[in-house]
Amino acid sequence: MQRPYDFSYKIIFLFCTLFGGEVNAQNVAAYPDNRGNLQVFDGGLFRELEYLPVRNYKYAGNSVAYIDNKNDFRIYSNGSTITMLNAADFSYNVTDYLISFKVGQVLYAFDKGEKRTLCYYNSMYAVNDSILAFFDDSRNVFSAYYDGKVVDMEDSFLDKPKSIKTGPNLVAWVNQSNYFNVFYHGELYQLDNIAPLAYSTGRDIVAYVDDYVQQFRLFYKGDTATAELFPPDSFKVGFANMAYVDNLGNFKIFENGASVEILPDRPKFFEVKGNTIVYGYNNTFNVYYDGKTTQLQTWVPNSYKMGNDGVAWIGDNGVLMLFHKGKTYTVSYEIVNNYYVNGNVLKYEVGNNTTTIFYNGKNY
Repeated sequence: MQRPYDFSYKIIFLFCTLFGGEVNAQNVAAYPDNRGNLQVFDGGLFRELEYLPVRNYKYAGNSVAYIDNKNDFRIYSNGSTITMLNAADFSYNVTDYLISFKVGQVLYAFDKGEKRTLCYYNSMYAVNDSILAFFDDSRNVFSAYYDGKVVDMEDSFLDKPKSIKTGPNLVAWVNQSNYFNVFYHGELYQLDNIAPLAYSTGRDIVAYVDDYVQQFRLFYKGDTATAELFPPDSFKVGFANMAYVDNLGNFKIFENGASVEILPDRPKFFEVKGNTIVYGYNNTFNVYYDGKTTQLQTWVPNSYKMGNDGVAWIGDNGVLMLFHKGKTYTVSYEIVNNYYVNGNVLKYEVGNNTTTIFYNGKNY
């Protein structure tokens, strides 16, 4: 097990990461136009990807994956569209930096413009942003794909891992012997030799309740520490941060290596995504971002959607609002049918299937 570590006295700064793509801008949105043809917005420019309606599509980060009218699986990335294969016996997932897909039991990853075959017999995998963890049934090996390579994390398995959770740049899992492990920046860490009671993964962080003395513990940037002596009521993690309600009902946020009490009471709700934490308290709607709390309005909206660096919501009189990287914008006074945040792009629909993009402070 890794040595305990006191985050209050030392903050680890990583001047570079193993995953260079994590700092890339995310400026893509996709949508069907009023004819049903797939359009993409990419950093201020619109392109028509297909002149016939597609069967389905997904997008995240700077990529769009879709199954076209002929049942071919295609990927738009970095301004180009590539046909992968026919989508028979097929499933796929799109994250900010990776696209994973399976044909039968064969598992693939699309990364940096290339298709990579990961294994030919796969029945269990998990993907998140820059990392994909998978069990190779033919070799009985648990592996990770990251930074363009396949790394074997555990072999000689008699059975699959009991659970797997991926963060944007790490994997945590409980193996068949109940050992609790983390793979992070190319290194393997054994956190415990029994399974935790609960755990959650984020970027650079794993929060868990151990099953020895039921303390609330953190794996953070390669070290471990006790966050609280007693299990929290609830906890959620994001990008090297965490929000939680401790056993006494205090609402706290862990960020930059230390926990800070935000409220001496339970919030009505709280959510974490990326660098953004939102919570409701005393009928107010609030966001915590970059070390600051901002009250967005004096009542909790019926609808809100989070991005890694902000939150969009339907405010007074149906007005679409956006908090993004510390700034608040009034996006649209029209009645909005639906909306979605991806990175720096807010896509929303008004009227009869009219899609508008809000990007860099203006509508397109």
